[in-house]
Amino acid sequence: MDKTEFAAAVLAAEPTLYRVARSMLPCEADCADAAQSAILRAWEKLDTLKSPEYFRTWLVRILINECRSALRRRARFAGEPDESLPAPEPERYDELYAALYSLDEKYRLPVTLHYLEGFRLAEIAEMLRLPQGTVATRLRRARELLREELKGECYA
Repeated sequence: MDKTEFAAAVLAAEPTLYRVARSMLPCEADCADAAQSAILRAWEKLDTLKSPEYFRTWLVRILINECRSALRRRARFAGEPDESLPAPEPERYDELYAALYSLDEKYRLPVTLHYLEGFRLAEIAEMLRLPQGTVATRLRRARELLREELKGECYA
């Protein structure tokens, strides 16, 4: 993969990178920083990419690692772990997104990757370094939690 192909692949993956980072990090600036760091790291480690058709999966895995590093840095400076995102602003997100952001990261990330980004269970399992069964279980549990959270809401 040369510079031009890399740039095109990154541009195609950019919306995915933002949404995945946003599902993990509370601050817009942190999302942008994590995405930029992931892109830089991907460029530096491009020779480790085994198959170009899995570039997006590989890049998202790098981004997840960058987001987790950002959360660890934030926790170190804050003095306590920051495991959850702040409640979304009602005027900015509807109830569905508010319910999604109320989930723990272990549920929110697979939901984002599967339902919003369209990754298959096998790809998510590879990205998160989990067995496929665990990913499927977390998706099922997330649907149950979302159903409970949204009980009485009507989405047509």
